[in-house]
Amino acid sequence: MTSWSLRIGAVQMRSTDDLGANLAACTGLIDEAAAGGARLVVLPECFAFLGSREGDKLAVAEAVPGSGRIAGTLREAAARRGVWIVGGGMPEVVAGDAVRTYNTAVVVDPRGEIAASYRKIHLFDVDIPNGATLRESDATTRGDQLVVVDVEGAAVGLSICYDVRFPELYRALVKDRGAQVLLVPAAFTAHTGAAHWHLLLRARAVEDQAWVVAAAQWGKHNAKRESYGHTLVVDPWGTVTAERAAGDGVVFADLDEGSVARRRTQMPCLSHAVLWK
Repeated sequence: MTSWSLRIGAVQMRSTDDLGANLAACTGLIDEAAAGGARLVVLPECFAFLGSREGDKLAVAEAVPGSGRIAGTLREAAARRGVWIVGGGMPEVVAGDAVRTYNTAVVVDPRGEIAASYRKIHLFDVDIPNGATLRESDATTRGDQLVVVDVEGAAVGLSICYDVRFPELYRALVKDRGAQVLLVPAAFTAHTGAAHWHLLLRARAVEDQAWVVAAAQWGKHNAKRESYGHTLVVDPWGTVTAERAAGDGVVFADLDEGSVARRRTQMPCLSHAVLWK
């Protein structure tokens, strides 16, 4: 079997509560990524909408799979450009729940079909020191399924933002589901990002000996919310190979199976790991 290689484009953007403007920005950045040779384009969490209050997103929530305005934009762009797109977190309708949505990452294949979706498992309910109080669970229902999808031979594990603080999720994606690439689309707050963003992403790469791709929101979205930025790619040795600190743009990187296999052979931590019950 031929080893895989995959050029990715991780998108950094600053979403607001203007759905149309956000989707237009996404389309332009997807085009930029495709023009740069990316086969997989990863959008950050909240790419389509980021309001002042958690409940604001209810107005734009869609069914997944579906062809609503958000999913339709991704499907059209993927088919037009012939690329894979991961929409890193969009509001998905919860059947029978009028006050909550799922925070869902959708995977669209180059034909424009939705190939998979992942509902964020860990919800961000925190009082940030010297910062905001955020309660994602006020308007979000947690998911309960791990998802790994095959993207041109690469086993890609899905997660969203706050998930990165829970290493057991990534160990399960790698040990149980065979992931070699871990996606962490995010809207990490400026305060927590400055303290922990690089540390957590590098740790997940090192302990799971996998590529980590983290597409991020950046800058001030409104009077209450500011994101850290620093979209980056980490290799299976824990080295940051590409990064963008601020501003809209695309971070490119060439991922390969050889790097994963080499690190896992040199230091076979995964084969030594004991999964406690």
